[in-house]
Amino acid sequence: MKDLVPIFPHILAFFNVSTVIVLVLGVMAIKKEDVKKHKSFMVAAVVLAILFLIVYTLYHMEVGNAAFAGEGDIRYFYFGLLIAHIVGAVFILFMVPLTLFRALKTNFVAHKTIARKTLPLWMFVSASGFIVYVMAFHIWPSKPATEIVQLLVGS
Repeated sequence: MKDLVPIFPHILAFFNVSTVIVLVLGVMAIKKEDVKKHKSFMVAAVVLAILFLIVYTLYHMEVGNAAFAGEGDIRYFYFGLLIAHIVGAVFILFMVPLTLFRALKTNFVAHKTIARKTLPLWMFVSASGFIVYVMAFHIWPSKPATEIVQLLVGS
């Protein structure tokens, strides 16, 4: 498992981008009244979310939290975005299952009502997660996080 830890952030980024794509495809499908495709895309989004939570938990159990290496004003943007992302993610943990439950119970009026709130927040959480990843792992990678990953893989 420890050999995979260094690629976990990249896998998480893939899950975030993939989630945005299937959510957009799901919205496009339901706008065309293609309920079967909509359902498939939404199930895919939920599966991606579950996989994300599993990998996220495993990663943070091994590595903990990485320091952000950006300096100056970018830190305000990064931490502001990160806080909004975390708060949104907490709400999504409750909203997605409720939205899914209403669809499974064929209560489509209630499903549509909450889905209109869940969708934009879910897209924000997924997109902001990807932006945080790019900032923390590609633009301003922290040296301690890099060293921790190298220790785990024995490089």
